[in-house]
Amino acid sequence: MQMPEMENLRARRHGTSYFSAALGMLLVPVVFMGACFAVPYSFLLRLRQQRREDALKSMMKSQGRFIAWAEFVRTMRESGGTCIEERFSAKGPVRFWWTSENVYGETPHEIIDWFTMRKGGRYVPFILWCRERYTKSDGGSAILVETWGVPKKEIYALWAECRPESSKDSGKDSSGDSNREPNRARWIEVAPPEIVPNQLNQ
Repeated sequence: MQMPEMENLRARRHGTSYFSAALGMLLVPVVFMGACFAVPYSFLLRLRQQRREDALKSMMKSQGRFIAWAEFVRTMRESGGTCIEERFSAKGPVRFWWTSENVYGETPHEIIDWFTMRKGGRYVPFILWCRERYTKSDGGSAILVETWGVPKKEIYALWAECRPESSKDSGKDSSGDSNREPNRARWIEVAPPEIVPNQLNQ
């Protein structure tokens, strides 16, 4: 003979299981609808970003500030300069710019890695200086690099060549960059002002 308490407990458990199953069935359409909206929204965001990049590319071409990847690689290896990797997020989009100048030697501001730089704070002055001097669409001096269709391994290979550790010169400044090889290729990652909170006064 079963105790009344046991029968009540089983009844409550059965009721809870039934309620959970019913709630799960009700949530299925909600989740499905959310997915239906998320997919086109993500597509629209990518389309908007692509149109923005295409517009920038056209503008740079009209200003003579555009270079194909193969020519860029040859120039970096023969004449040096700095590749400015303007990264909008960890997953992209990413813009690559080239300048004949040594950014490490020209900047009066402190430089740090991209993950720290994107938080703003005392690194905002360098970010704004880099945009104004090099990557500004109207008035900057850097040249936009065409990377469409370029395999990531090729980009990474060039980045590896530009690392300070790859230089045979042991004389480096406080940023880890060598100043004894004026024609050496350099690489720097920069957070664009659009993604950085304004923390100049912090």
